[in-house]
Amino acid sequence: NDAPALKQAEVGIAVSSATDVAKAAASLVLTDSGLTNVLSAVETSRRIYQRMLTYTLNKIVKTLEISIFLSVGVMLAGVFVITPKLIVLLLFSNDFVTMSIATDHVTPSPKPERWHVRSLMLTAAPLAALILVLSFTLFFVGRDWLHLPLAQLQTLVFLTLVFTGLGNVYLLRERRHFWSSRPSRWLVLASVADVLLVSLMAGQGILMAAVGPVQIVGLLAVVLVYLTAVDFLKIRVFRHFGT
Repeated sequence: NDAPALKQAEVGIAVSSATDVAKAAASLVLTDSGLTNVLSAVETSRRIYQRMLTYTLNKIVKTLEISIFLSVGVMLAGVFVITPKLIVLLLFSNDFVTMSIATDHVTPSPKPERWHVRSLMLTAAPLAALILVLSFTLFFVGRDWLHLPLAQLQTLVFLTLVFTGLGNVYLLRERRHFWSSRPSRWLVLASVADVLLVSLMAGQGILMAAVGPVQIVGLLAVVLVYLTAVDFLKIRVFRHFGT
């Protein structure tokens, strides 16, 4: 008799001693006796929500950054700031880091949450704008101050997008300061491997024009310092828009 109600409920919960029909109709089946596992289920679902929120915000920020930077960069500089080959490498370079978000250590929210697309966009837009300021600054520094040839400038842009993409994950995974919780082992390993791989390719000129190790390390240091400063503004953005 409980099966129709369990199936129609938003989250139907069947206890371990329920009939097979009730278990098949339920969204959640408790494997142990009693109802204490409901607390674990709620906590786990809220952790999943936080990981999905991190992924969604990261995707919005990254999309805004890349699309605006590449399109406006062409109009301002009069040249393609990155090659199609490097775009393909960019898509692959951050994939494993993005996938490792599913393993990240997160803090479950104390209250139930719902998706608010407007809040997500209003939160991501100012953060993307701050990252764009850094990207354009590094581009014009490489062109007008370092006087890099176009091929090396495109490598610098590629590294900038990779490093800021990685930094966005750590910036957005915490609603507090990014050092408030420890990231998962897989997230750290994927990030380190990504940085080492693209740095090696850029330094050796594999599939792109080679740039010096000083430029690579200096770029990485600038990105780290800048995103640490942005982290303080991020907390205010999250609080203001209630994300």
